[in-house]
Amino acid sequence: MPDAPLKSSENCTDCCSCPEAKKKKDIKCSCLCKCFGFFSYKDWDVDYENDLPKHFENGSIKILYRDRLRVFYGTVKQAQEDNYCQYNENVFSNKNGYVYSYSGLRGDAKRLFRDVNRGIEKRVQFVKAPTIDDQAKHIKEADLVIWACGY
Repeated sequence: MPDAPLKSSENCTDCCSCPEAKKKKDIKCSCLCKCFGFFSYKDWDVDYENDLPKHFENGSIKILYRDRLRVFYGTVKQAQEDNYCQYNENVFSNKNGYVYSYSGLRGDAKRLFRDVNRGIEKRVQFVKAPTIDDQAKHIKEADLVIWACGY
């Protein structure tokens, strides 16, 4: 990105443009580092107990899906231990095989899915809406719609 912060590495081997230093492969120059993409992560210090909105009622956030919610698991056994059964057992018959390795939810999305199913996150509900007409009913009454259809 053109506006990305510059690295502050002295004698950077990735972008030094001194011809003599490149020949030696031992860079001892004063070139300004021009590499992009380096940044220092700063946590925003969010207090998740007190800073999150409290005005959402139970089930007021709806996540619509058409067929099934696909969640990644390293093995079928792990999925079963987590009480996840939204997969075709004929397709995923190998107990040591992956479940939805390419299309399954991972990371924060998987954590949200699990929290909703375990009753920890009560503000969110998953709604099966397989047709455009089913989806339209929910979209018409929504205050905000976020289209998240994968990649």
